[in-house]
Amino acid sequence: MRKNGHIYLACLIILLFGLSSDGQVLCYGRNIKQVALTFDDGPSPAYTTRILGILKRYKAKATFFVIGKKAADFSDLLRQIADAGQEIGNHTYYHSPVTWLNPRKMLNELADTNRVIGNITGREVTLFRPPNGRLSRERLKTLEHAGYRVVLWSVNADDFYHSDSGMRSPDSIASRVLSRIRGGDVILLHDSEETIAALPKMIQALKKRGFKFCTISQLGAKL
Repeated sequence: MRKNGHIYLACLIILLFGLSSDGQVLCYGRNIKQVALTFDDGPSPAYTTRILGILKRYKAKATFFVIGKKAADFSDLLRQIADAGQEIGNHTYYHSPVTWLNPRKMLNELADTNRVIGNITGREVTLFRPPNGRLSRERLKTLEHAGYRVVLWSVNADDFYHSDSGMRSPDSIASRVLSRIRGGDVILLHDSEETIAALPKMIQALKKRGFKFCTISQLGAKL
């Protein structure tokens, strides 16, 4: 399945499992004047500092779902995310599809990532986003029992490379997001040059519409 189809998977999980943003899976909030920017797959030397600079310029909050191995390799960047007052979530240690892992290995990867985050930033992390948004009922139950809150999304920027169609342009990324925002949305973004180029346009346009940018935890607190 292509990644840009995972927004439908996110909704399907909620429908099939009887879950909503009131439970352990969150993909939107109910405050229609808030949106949550989320960035997957970092921290990255080429992108993280630049994304943080844009967020600082526009006084916008966001949540970064980091890969444990990258967080360990680029601890200074993870510290920058924390020092900027941005939120940090868990995206496994190796970007491993959790449906491929047995429950013990899955929890070990998450624990290793949390340990890295805690050692570097002093923060405890309970937010988790499964790579590619893929999650089975059994893995969801395991995560819930372990105290994690799974975060998916309601708006997918589709800002990553596709083998058949390549990469969207910055204008295409921004237009895709802006055409889908209804309020209370969780926006899925990734580290890329195109995303960095699109981000100011998205933020400025959403601010003009009256939206405020919050972290996932702030979005959840409004439910």
